Amino acid sequence: MSEFETLAGVHQGLFVLLLLATLLPACKAKELVYAQTTRSLKKSAGWTLFFFVLALLLFAFQVFVTWSLFHSFGWLYIKDKVIGFLPLLLLPLAASLLISVPRLSRLVMGHIRQDKQQATSAPLTFDTASAKAWDEPLLDEAVENLPTTTEVDGFRETATTLEAPTGKSAPLPTDAVDAAWRRDASAPEMIVPLQAAALGALIALILQFMFPAVTLEINKLAIAWGAFVTGVSLLWILHSWRQHRASRPGELRRPHAVLRFLRTVSIFLLLGTSGYFWGHQELLASILPDQLKMVDHSASAAAHEQHSAPATSGKTVSVTDLTGPHTGEPDRQFTLTAQKTTIQLPSGKTTEAWTFNGKYPGPELRMKQGELIEVVLENKDISDGVTIHWHGLNVPNAEDGVAGATQDAVMPGEKHVYRFVAKQTGTFWYHSHQQASVQVRKGLLGALVVEPAETEQPVASYKRDLTLVHHKLADGGITLSGRDTLMLDTVSPGTSVRLRLINADNFPVTFQLLGTPFQVIAIDGNDVKEPNLIANQALKLAAGGRYDVSFTMPNRPVFFAQSKQANGKGLLLSPDGTGELPSMNTELPLFDPTRYGSPQSLPFDLNTRYDREYLMLFDLQVGFYDGRLDGLWTINGKVYPETPIQVVKEGDLVKMTFVNRSFTDHPMHLHGHTMLVLSRNGNAVTGSPWWTDTLNVAPGETYEVAFRADNPGLWMDHCHNQDHAALGMSMHLLYEGVTSPFEMGRGTRNHPE
Repeated sequence: MSEFETLAGVHQGLFVLLLLATLLPACKAKELVYAQTTRSLKKSAGWTLFFFVLALLLFAFQVFVTWSLFHSFGWLYIKDKVIGFLPLLLLPLAASLLISVPRLSRLVMGHIRQDKQQATSAPLTFDTASAKAWDEPLLDEAVENLPTTTEVDGFRETATTLEAPTGKSAPLPTDAVDAAWRRDASAPEMIVPLQAAALGALIALILQFMFPAVTLEINKLAIAWGAFVTGVSLLWILHSWRQHRASRPGELRRPHAVLRFLRTVSIFLLLGTSGYFWGHQELLASILPDQLKMVDHSASAAAHEQHSAPATSGKTVSVTDLTGPHTGEPDRQFTLTAQKTTIQLPSGKTTEAWTFNGKYPGPELRMKQGELIEVVLENKDISDGVTIHWHGLNVPNAEDGVAGATQDAVMPGEKHVYRFVAKQTGTFWYHSHQQASVQVRKGLLGALVVEPAETEQPVASYKRDLTLVHHKLADGGITLSGRDTLMLDTVSPGTSVRLRLINADNFPVTFQLLGTPFQVIAIDGNDVKEPNLIANQALKLAAGGRYDVSFTMPNRPVFFAQSKQANGKGLLLSPDGTGELPSMNTELPLFDPTRYGSPQSLPFDLNTRYDREYLMLFDLQVGFYDGRLDGLWTINGKVYPETPIQVVKEGDLVKMTFVNRSFTDHPMHLHGHTMLVLSRNGNAVTGSPWWTDTLNVAPGETYEVAFRADNPGLWMDHCHNQDHAALGMSMHLLYEGVTSPFEMGRGTRNHPE
């Protein structure tokens, strides 16, 4: 567990403890008025004071944890806590310290002085001889003149009895609580601040778990403070009435247990009814049409018009017009047929899968830079429809198969043709973007490699070029290029080897390459400038990310596998096709792209003036989505389709800041563009320029990235953990003047007439 996860977890847990800790003095203070004796009253006041001090210490610890978060991670990690949550505790606790504590202290000190008074004025016993010498008339006079009540520091004590030396009883101050005592014990000035602290703790807890980015939603913060002020006002009225009733002469008894039970039930019914109506509305609002769910990545044209600015030129263009070349003979043609099938893994295990061309993973697509590519997608029997997203390849918008945003899903028996020019080089992959959280896990994916074009300048070539796709099937089985057993291959010493690593899982995966030094020559299809030769470093690959590594085959086995993977799975290369598997070292340091390779001049950096800047806060909150209560992954406190839309115009320089305040990794994937990583946690990138399309943002990490808006359209920008995306962690990048003809609805075939 990282330092951030520890501090953030403690911080959230303290809100729960603070609610419990503030409830104790609030409840004890409310019950003081029902004490039958001054001794029990003062003892209860002492416990009330003790519980309040405990709550105060917990709050002080909460402040310390908040400061630690600020010191280690910066203002953005505590902004909502300092402005939104903690003041709801700070103000009532301060009021309790200034108003309630002095009154409680006087009660406790009054109890101590009473003990001392009783100790110094204890009754004396006399023998018979002494009794004869006793002046009984003086004693009788003293007893008659003894006051029935005494008053100390404003607190009244009643009379009790004293046993006289003759064996007779005489009146002395009793320990019964009278009306004056009850008035002091029921003072709203003492009780309400303590109960206000409990109310503030409750509201702060709700905000922490349900509205973690509350400073971006001032209306909700205003509602929270309105509820707090209203609650405190009602408490003051209630306790003022109780004090008036308690001040009347006569004995004050606690309400009957049945009455207290009915009162408690009524309060819970009121809260429950309010919660039900609020939750019911939220529940209904969360039941979205199928094609608006995050699993489908569809978008509402009305929402785009609401958030986008008009085109500066006055012209608009539809995403359907942003296509690849319509004419020309393609240099390469591929056909991908999506179908349901049963696959048998090398281990002998069989499982139901959805595949392209009956292969798991789908066939590798290889092409040359600059070639015109045509891919025909056929859907044989996938009832929900299929599309293809070319992950990392910056194709025209209409060719970026996102159902509901750039094209209709291809339904069973239908076809769709993608045409684009492969402008980049490197390692990419393709997968269905229709219900991606289901279909990718089922197996609708494959590798895509763009090789450099033939030029006059020689291009580095590798005698062995292997593509390795890490993937976890829907049933939980982990595979490497479709194999769930050890892969063996024979490679002669001195052979140049290139491994193209693709992580098609939902979570980052850490790999190890043992037995040889190696170089990381490309990240997400982008070449690294002057890569260093490294060894004994683990490679942490983002979900959807790619690393290309190269090495020269030594005269010994080389083993590649997931760091924590057991049972000898992975790839073993050796001169003779055999060899023992080395043990994995889980303590290896991680490869750091920010300091790897050599720097070079950049088109923009941290000092550049950007046309648009966007801040994205990643949080986890409890809420309703898709008809159920769940933990939601949010961007700036919102879930799709309420997440903000980033509006740009062609040619803009755009800077984005990712701040992960949640407890899990978020691999942020921007379609259609390549991002330059500027800094991580406030430290500038010092190595080779780090260009990426899928950036893993771990808990407590802050990244600044930038890109040139040079590919007009409507683009997805989302977490590539498909489960997180399915729970709302997605947004859109929209160019000015771009429209979408696809309508929000339950069907996927909605074209305008």
